[in-house]
Amino acid sequence: MKKSVVIVAVGVLLAAVAVGGMAMKRRGEGAAVKVPAAAASAPAGPKSLELAASDLVAIAPREMRRTLPLTGQLKPSSQAVVRAKVAGEIVEMRVKEGQAVREGELLARIDPADYKARLDEKAGALDANKAQFEYNEKTRHNNEELMRKNFISKNAYDNFRNSADVSQAQVKTAQAQLAQARKALDDTQVKAPITGVISERAMQVGDKAAVDSKLISIVDLTHMEIEASVPAADIPSVAIGQEVRFTVEGFGDKMFTGTIARINPAATAGSRSLLVYIEVPNPEGLLKGGMFAKGGLTLDRRAGVLAVPVTALRDDAGVQVVYKVEGGKVVRVPVKTGVRNDEEGWIEVTSGLTEGAQVVKANLGELRGDTPVNVVQK
Repeated sequence: MKKSVVIVAVGVLLAAVAVGGMAMKRRGEGAAVKVPAAAASAPAGPKSLELAASDLVAIAPREMRRTLPLTGQLKPSSQAVVRAKVAGEIVEMRVKEGQAVREGELLARIDPADYKARLDEKAGALDANKAQFEYNEKTRHNNEELMRKNFISKNAYDNFRNSADVSQAQVKTAQAQLAQARKALDDTQVKAPITGVISERAMQVGDKAAVDSKLISIVDLTHMEIEASVPAADIPSVAIGQEVRFTVEGFGDKMFTGTIARINPAATAGSRSLLVYIEVPNPEGLLKGGMFAKGGLTLDRRAGVLAVPVTALRDDAGVQVVYKVEGGKVVRVPVKTGVRNDEEGWIEVTSGLTEGAQVVKANLGELRGDTPVNVVQK
């Protein structure tokens, strides 16, 4: 009986030892699995940066301009308001807004009936006065012979001569009145005083026009003008004939050019600035009145200058830097700058870069030097 108990106890002990060994083996395997995970968390090398070719710009010599910023509104240099010269009903209106017209072209007609009748009346009056003058002049001439022969007195002759002179003056008056009537009839036909485009039609067919009523407005878009304010302190740098380059809302980055045509001699009331007037050729008529222009007056220009886009420049703890791509990496390059042209978006680089360098032109956020880069052609 005791022998059986001993055997059972030994078996239980061996089983316990076996179970403990298996547990330790499992813990050992679990620790071995965790090692690769720890190794995976070790620091890796820098990731490669992917850039599009359009994100880079090759540095090349270019012209740089020192400019004085200017803004203003465009308006036509030449414009005309056509007004009624005679009163009457509008019987014909031949033009509409936006229509091109030439100088002398018929735009509208005012009812000519009354003016034609008045012209006929004045023509008849002139004929009557001419006939009276011819009669009085003939009588004067005949009585002049009689006076020489002493058949009539000098006083009688003077009366005949006076009648002839009065008749002659009446003829001149009738001629002037006929000319006025003819002009009034001509004025019933409203014609364009300049070549341009109709900007406003103030009356319609059937409207009654009074003398000096506004009928039509015409603008000449071939030459535009910008009125811009310049601080009084900058006026000494401004001169007639200087070039102005500018952009216009709606035309994107398209550049237009003009020249300083006039400078107002007096400062604008309530300000310390003077108005300058910029003449802008517009042969294609692309620019319209009321458009907003923003640009710069060229004070100085230099050719063959190395420059980078303003967007490529970064401030790194007070140091101006750009990032260029070289040897398959992004390289941080400190630079010194010169003339800056915000209108065109370029700034001169006086040191730090050489011609042909590929510079990151857009601000792509935080960049690290020596980061591998892959340039993708898109």
